[in-house]
Amino acid sequence: MNSNIYKMIKLVFLLVIFLPFLGFSQKDTVYYYGVNGRIDNPVKKDIMKSVDYRGNNKIKVKTYKNSDSGWQLIYTENIKVVSDSVFDIRMKGDEFSGRLKRVFETAENGFKFTDWMEKTVKRSGTTKCKVPLIFDGTVTENYNSGKIKSISEYRNNELFSNKNQLQDGNPLVDNIFYSVDTEPRFEPGMAFIHQQIRQAIKDAKFDLLTVEGKMVVGIVITKEGKIDGVQIVKGISQVLNGILVDAFEKVEGAWVPAKLNGQPVNFFQMIPINFIYNKYNFDYLEMDRGMMYWVIN
Repeated sequence: MNSNIYKMIKLVFLLVIFLPFLGFSQKDTVYYYGVNGRIDNPVKKDIMKSVDYRGNNKIKVKTYKNSDSGWQLIYTENIKVVSDSVFDIRMKGDEFSGRLKRVFETAENGFKFTDWMEKTVKRSGTTKCKVPLIFDGTVTENYNSGKIKSISEYRNNELFSNKNQLQDGNPLVDNIFYSVDTEPRFEPGMAFIHQQIRQAIKDAKFDLLTVEGKMVVGIVITKEGKIDGVQIVKGISQVLNGILVDAFEKVEGAWVPAKLNGQPVNFFQMIPINFIYNKYNFDYLEMDRGMMYWVIN
C-alpha cells in the first residue's frame, strides 16, 4: 500500500476515535462581555467569565462582575460533561446555589437548552454555544416552584425585552435590565436608605441576636425613578424577610433612573446585607461600597 495513502487512512482512523472528545479539550479561556451582555466589541468590560477545562470532561466556569474595587466573583459553575447533550452542573452564587441538569438539543444556528432542578424546569431557551451560554432568541426563567419568573428576548446575547411576574403570580414591570451604562442613583444618598431600614427593624422590635449571615434584597428602580417589585433574593429569616420587604417598599426619596444607550430604563438592583454577630448588643450600621453591614458588637 502506498505510504501516503496509509498515513491518510491512519489519520482518518485517529480522527474518528478522538473526534467526540475534541469539543472538551479546549484551552482555558477568558471571555469578556460588555454592558447588557454585549459581545461584539464591547466598549466597557462589565462581565468576565473564566473557563477552566480540567480534564475528565470537567469544566469550571467563574463569572465576575466589574466594580469600583475590581472584578468581584458573583457565581461559580462546576460542570461535569455526562454526554454531548447532558451537563451536570453545581452552581454557587447569591441568586441561586444548587445542582442542575442541563440538557441540549440541536437547533438552527445553535442549541436549545433546558435547566432541570430535579423535576422542575429552572430555565430554558436557545444559545449559540454550550460553554459559555450565548443567548439568542427566547429564554424563559422560572422560580423554584416552577412558576414563570420572566420571558426574555435576546439577540446575540444582548437583552432586548422581557415580561416579568412575582412569585405570587402578580405582574411585575416589564423590560427590566440587569446591566446598564449608568446605574441608578438615590438622590438623598445611600446613608439615608440605611437609616430608614435600620429604623424599620428597630420599630418592628426584631431581635437581631437571633440571626446571622447574608441576605440579598432585590428591588426594581423604574425608569420613572420609583421602587417597585421588592423581593428577597436570599433570606435568612421569614420574619426579617417581611420586615425588609415592607421597609424597602416605604423608602422615602427619589431615584435618578438607570440609563442604557442614553435612555432611562427599569433596572434590577441587588442590595446585600450582612448580619455579623460579634458580641451581644446591636450597635451600628457599617457601610462599605454601597453594601449594608449590620454589625452586632
